[in-house]
Amino acid sequence: MKNIAIVSNTSWYVYNFRKGFLSELIQLGYGVFVIAPKDKFVKEIEEIGCTFIELKQIQNKGKNPFQEMLLTLELKKYFKKNKINFALFYTPKINIFGSIATKFSKTKGIATINGLGFVFNEGQSKLLQGIVKKLYGFAFSGLPAVFFQNEDDKEFFIQSKIIKSNQQVYVVRGSGVNLAEFYQKTNFTSTSQITFLLSARLIKEKGIGEYLEAAKIIKQKYPNANFALLGVVADNPSAIPIEIVKQLNAEGIIEYWGSTDNMSVTFDKVDVMVLPSYYREGIPKVLIEALSKGLPVITTDNVGCKETVDDGKNGFLIPVKSVDALVSAMEKIINLSPEQRIEMGKYSRQKAIQEFDEKNNHQQYIDVIRKIG
Repeated sequence: MKNIAIVSNTSWYVYNFRKGFLSELIQLGYGVFVIAPKDKFVKEIEEIGCTFIELKQIQNKGKNPFQEMLLTLELKKYFKKNKINFALFYTPKINIFGSIATKFSKTKGIATINGLGFVFNEGQSKLLQGIVKKLYGFAFSGLPAVFFQNEDDKEFFIQSKIIKSNQQVYVVRGSGVNLAEFYQKTNFTSTSQITFLLSARLIKEKGIGEYLEAAKIIKQKYPNANFALLGVVADNPSAIPIEIVKQLNAEGIIEYWGSTDNMSVTFDKVDVMVLPSYYREGIPKVLIEALSKGLPVITTDNVGCKETVDDGKNGFLIPVKSVDALVSAMEKIINLSPEQRIEMGKYSRQKAIQEFDEKNNHQQYIDVIRKIG
């Protein structure tokens, strides 16, 4: 039996984004280890049948080279002690230092670029970006496989000469979605009571500010329209102050829904998914889930987001940072008949089935594991 480790910067991520993959690997006879910081999802991960190993030496926001060295050594120790044959890495810091750790063990690493992250957002330090590119280049040299979630990120890594010409590169359609768990929604409200939802970490790059401004404008013209916001307060330099969110909630402009452990049920209360992001996304999982639920989507013509919408068919693509464009798209949705919105939702569901079924995603990884094994 060969052992596979799934390594991430949170247990939450592993359970919510990869639980179907974990189950499939176990069914195929692999020994499956999850290496991540401990949080409330450890129990659920172990109930799937995985061995959980707590990752202690990680500071997600830290830039201390000594701390990163400790993280690398910790991962190397776990790979050797548990005879890990393959390690699959997710999230930027884990991709870099997990891949470096494989250079000092017999473990074969597979990295997944699920978005470039905060460092490569507009306005960030060019020096820091240069350092991160160098780190990626060193870490990924010798990796047998690298996965991307969109073509833009793949081209960025190739043009930046991070990926070598002889390396195996694959593109998957995001993290995929469980089509049964995110069943097709059938109960849509009347046009005058339509509910929009933005679900994301509360940082400006997710388009939170544009969404809040658009909600103020639409509310004046369509007082029965509802605007929900779902997401946790972020520990991030570009975090949206929770006081602003609470004030707009108190004024009746938005409804702040906090967080949820059951996104599918939450979507049952929603008519339209909105994500005006200008973050360097992979493909946002929340958009894929919204497609599977059969919701129209409004999102930006931005890396990772644009893959989820065929403009005018299952929603609308808008320019980044444009409140006016967002308001216009919302008005278009409001002025559709319920039947037209339902047709948009059906298109979303078919797009999810054809392009984002997680089983196809899993099979691509499994094929690569067998190929390099």
